[in-house]
Amino acid sequence: MRGRRFHSTGAQYSKVNFNITDKWTAFARLSWLKFDVTNPTVFGDVGGGTGVTGAANPGIGYGATWSGTLATTYLFSPRFLVDAYFGYTLMDANVEQPGLGPNRARDVYKIPGTNGTRRFESGDAGFQISGFEAFGNQDTVLPYFRHDPQFQYVSNFNWTKGSHNIRFGFDIYKLSLNHTQPEFPSAGSANAAGRFNFGQGPTQLSTQNAAGQVITTPGSQYNAMATFLLGLVTDGGRLLQVPDEYTTRTGMYSFYIRDQWQISRNLTVNFGTRYEYFPLPTRADRGMERYNFATNQMMICGVGNVPKDCGTEVGKLYFSPRMGVVYRANEKTVFRTGFGVNWDPWNLARPLRTNYPVLAALNVAAPNSLGWATTLTQGLPQVPVPDLGNGIIPVPSNYAVTTTDDKYTRGYILNWNATIERQIGGGFVGQVAYVGNRSIHTPSVLDLNAGQVLGADRAGQPLFARFGRTAATSLVEGIGYSTYHSMQTQLNRRFAHGIQVGAAYTWSKVIGFCCEEENNAGPRIKATDYLSLNRTVLNSDRTHNFQVTALFELPFGKGRKWNPGNAAFSGVVSGWQINTLTSYLSGSPFSVTSDSGALRMPGNDQRADQVKPEVEKLGGIGVGHPYYDYTAFAPVTQTRFGNAGFNSLRGPGAFNSDLGLFRRFAVSEKVALEFRAEAFNWTNTPKFNNPSGNISSLQLTNGAFRTGVFEVTGTNSYGRDVAERIFRFGLRLVF
Repeated sequence: MRGRRFHSTGAQYSKVNFNITDKWTAFARLSWLKFDVTNPTVFGDVGGGTGVTGAANPGIGYGATWSGTLATTYLFSPRFLVDAYFGYTLMDANVEQPGLGPNRARDVYKIPGTNGTRRFESGDAGFQISGFEAFGNQDTVLPYFRHDPQFQYVSNFNWTKGSHNIRFGFDIYKLSLNHTQPEFPSAGSANAAGRFNFGQGPTQLSTQNAAGQVITTPGSQYNAMATFLLGLVTDGGRLLQVPDEYTTRTGMYSFYIRDQWQISRNLTVNFGTRYEYFPLPTRADRGMERYNFATNQMMICGVGNVPKDCGTEVGKLYFSPRMGVVYRANEKTVFRTGFGVNWDPWNLARPLRTNYPVLAALNVAAPNSLGWATTLTQGLPQVPVPDLGNGIIPVPSNYAVTTTDDKYTRGYILNWNATIERQIGGGFVGQVAYVGNRSIHTPSVLDLNAGQVLGADRAGQPLFARFGRTAATSLVEGIGYSTYHSMQTQLNRRFAHGIQVGAAYTWSKVIGFCCEEENNAGPRIKATDYLSLNRTVLNSDRTHNFQVTALFELPFGKGRKWNPGNAAFSGVVSGWQINTLTSYLSGSPFSVTSDSGALRMPGNDQRADQVKPEVEKLGGIGVGHPYYDYTAFAPVTQTRFGNAGFNSLRGPGAFNSDLGLFRRFAVSEKVALEFRAEAFNWTNTPKFNNPSGNISSLQLTNGAFRTGVFEVTGTNSYGRDVAERIFRFGLRLVF
């Protein structure tokens, strides 16, 4: 089995303290890390595809991080203290997919319009046959070469007067992005070498009823394979990064003030507010870019007579009031509650980092759901280099853009909680809390050129009717929302007699705007009259989350329960500690989808029909073994949305347990050697991926299940480095 290799080298100098005077101290810290990662692809260097592990991009990654901090504290008086620090970090991160160098798509496969003249445009194109694993350069973010310096300056002032402890300060943060990375989130699946997708439409059978509606015969992934064998590309594109390196400059400024008021021995109140300002990001030498929906032109901010902010209002009155109350009912019971408003710090540099004309995102799309956009023989049209002109330039109809409008509505989050904590004897402390929040105007990216009319194909795209635009034209705006409610419980036993134990259980639910929670892709259904169909539980929802931690100091050696008496033997067996972390998460939601050929609404996803009131969980794992009852759903062959809501089913839960063995050996008074042995997922319990969910891919043999849907065929690391069992040993010299 081919796996991932990770290696890092570096040096870190711990902080150096300086006692300048009795009232003034300072310290400095400097660190450096160099790394390289190898993550082979599932089809090897020739076939490409996804990485063998999802914890890293496929290919070779390398880079380094430099970080330094200068900090100081000054005591003006026993009641007034100031602390401040300046931090600087430089991150260099680079990833190259396998096969970069030769122009394989253009020179080997002879596909016109692919690759380019620069190295980051070389390599393989990406190929995706619907229902099958992608091959070639399937990753639309690769390659990338990033050079990102950033700095932060923070200063805090603390003043104690009577029963009040007043704290205030400010935070200045600046980030510079210098990237060679042809990536455009709203351009579908294009990359620098070219991308070709093959859907079911061109090889599906269709008929027209008496009302003129197109009725499609249910297809499968084999229709998509037939489309590929015929070389009929249903959609695709290519990205042309115009400068060799593009730039983005962004930052955030904030100020806060808080008063901790000790009203009585048993009652404490915290209240205050925070002010934050999020200016529009810019390029190094001008502003960003903004699309004009009225004229189908791109404004280059800061060029010609175009203002540097392009007239976009981002708001400046972002105050965040917060309040917390702590009441000690008696020596064993404490009540806590709080409420606060937080402005969403999501940075507009994320969706606006690449845009026309910095990056030309060519997208070719089929004229209807049963047609094709181009063929492998025809390839892709050449992408010309745009000219900035006088700052207002036309945008080709098949080039994607992402933009703000006259005003950007920043989202905010309301947070509230109520907790009771109680000492319950035996060294145990229990806690029960209700925690909730409501996110309003959650930022999202909405394609305003997605189809709005059922069955209309391109004629239902608003900007196609006005300007002939076929590509995504996405507005960055606060259109999302979410609501979270949870019961959070804890039971902890502090360290005593060699044992420390903690347990936590959370029962929760989060409902919101489905389903992409990183704010990059927008809702699954983009037609404005049907946006309400996106309301559902979100991908991150886990109904149950149970965690147990424990630390055991083995009872051997001097001063312990079992002392062997022999000094040499005691020196070997004493001082050992065992720690463990065990967790269980209930399964995450997933959607049952259907082929969208009959929908004929470009840019919108189709849901399946649920034809049984209850869906039986069969629990099958592997190809040919469905996890759910496949007869409970049916593909949609009419011009309408299916009735199965998004994220209506849940995949397998995840269990994990880690073990660690630790000991510190004293070499001398100031030198010690630490030994650590760790076993991650020591039970080797697999954490399975969600099942496949496209009911149109269902394949039967003599009426019995064969393959295609509700099959669990992979594992998931669930945020960890790896999913399989791993042993790790380490020695650390401390002096």
